Amino acid sequence: MHELNQLRRNGVYGLTAACWIFVLGLAASALHLGRWLPLAVAVAMSIVPSLLARQDQGTGASRLAFGLTLPLYPALLLWQWAGEPWMLDFHMVFFVTIAMLTVLADWRAILLGAGVTAVHHLLTNFVAPSLVFPGGADLERVLLHAVVVVAETSVLVMVASQVEKLVVGQASAHAETSRLEAATDAERNRAAAEQRQVIDGIGGALKGLAQGDLAARLDQRFPESYEDLRTSFNAAAADLNRMVRAVSDSAGSIQSGSTEIRSASADLAQRTEQQASTLEETALALNRITGTVQDSARSAAELQATVQRTREDALNGGNVADRTVAAMTQIEKSAQEISQIIAVIDGIAFQTNLLALNAGVEAARAGEAGKGFAVVAGEVRALAQRSAEAASNIKELIEVSTTQVARGVELVGESGQSLRSIVEDIGQIGEAIERIAVASQEQAGALIKVNDQTKRLDLNTQQNAAMVEQSTAAACTLSNEAANLAELVTRFHTAASETNAGRTGYGALRAAA
Repeated sequence: MHELNQLRRNGVYGLTAACWIFVLGLAASALHLGRWLPLAVAVAMSIVPSLLARQDQGTGASRLAFGLTLPLYPALLLWQWAGEPWMLDFHMVFFVTIAMLTVLADWRAILLGAGVTAVHHLLTNFVAPSLVFPGGADLERVLLHAVVVVAETSVLVMVASQVEKLVVGQASAHAETSRLEAATDAERNRAAAEQRQVIDGIGGALKGLAQGDLAARLDQRFPESYEDLRTSFNAAAADLNRMVRAVSDSAGSIQSGSTEIRSASADLAQRTEQQASTLEETALALNRITGTVQDSARSAAELQATVQRTREDALNGGNVADRTVAAMTQIEKSAQEISQIIAVIDGIAFQTNLLALNAGVEAARAGEAGKGFAVVAGEVRALAQRSAEAASNIKELIEVSTTQVARGVELVGESGQSLRSIVEDIGQIGEAIERIAVASQEQAGALIKVNDQTKRLDLNTQQNAAMVEQSTAAACTLSNEAANLAELVTRFHTAASETNAGRTGYGALRAAA
């Protein structure tokens, strides 16, 4: 009913304004025609409904007051314009005033206004016809106006009734709507309270998660419709807790492993660098040794040739020694023959000495005749003595020479034997040097191959050293990343253990997703 009362209240205010507009119209007509009494009646008549409208604001009496007074304003206009050409046209204002009562949405006011109009026409048609029609009483016109008024009133009453029903129905609908809205507001408030509870719970838990507290859980039960959300959140938090714990453990393991890898890579890099340096030095040493062995091989070949020449010279020396031994043997034989000749000369000297002695004896016997012969004998004797002495000396020299020649023969024999031993040794040395030369050539070839392999090994070692340095850098980067990951994970506070229910719930949630 509030809407209907509000509609009627607005209609009363509008009709109040209309009454005073009619008063202004009557005032203008009074200025034009000089008839002030209708204006005075209009002012007096407008006060009562205006006061009622202000007092009850459209309820009851004010509506009936307007239904009674509003059709009287056209009657005052007819009174004021009596005898004027416009008098007949002002009858149309009656229909307007009756229609204006529709704003009150009250069929009683419309019927009252139509009744006032009918009474006015019938009464004035017989009592004061000049106040109704310019030509005097006219019952046919009154009846025609009555038919029009009845038709209009019927329509307006129907419209007012429909409006009243519509407004009442709308009011009922509005009341029902208000009730539903109240129920909806209550339900909304309840849902909002539940949502606030859920939001506060989840917000606090999420705040804890945002601060790194992965042990935060929703222990307080949610409303039934949000319980699955709480279970899912707890399961997700539990799974996140396990995951972060696993990441933390893995980060620690990775950091420890990467640190060991970095240390091992650094040691390996250092050892590889040392090995590369050692291999480089070894390669240089092998290169020098290869050159030395090649030089030794060439020297062995040259020495083999020298030994071969020395062997030939030794063989020639052996031949010379043999020939010398043979010559010394001939000299020894010749010395023995000379000894024999000296023995003969010694015998001749002895015999000559004997002859000279005999000759001296004979010369002494001969006396003066034998003095010359004695001189000759003395000289022969002296010559024999000197020959004996010379033969004795020669014999001694021959004996010494024979001894020396024998010693020389012995020494030459020994020299020959030594030269033969030397030749045999030189032969063996030559064979050994030949074997050494062949082995040196083979060693030189092997060392060349070893040198090539060492160079390739040195190149591979340098490449390995570069790869180890890259591995060390990668291990260092991995260690730093693992340290950063561990530092990031340390901001999370994880729970010590989780229940199987949380794992099962989150597994079901992921399976459902």
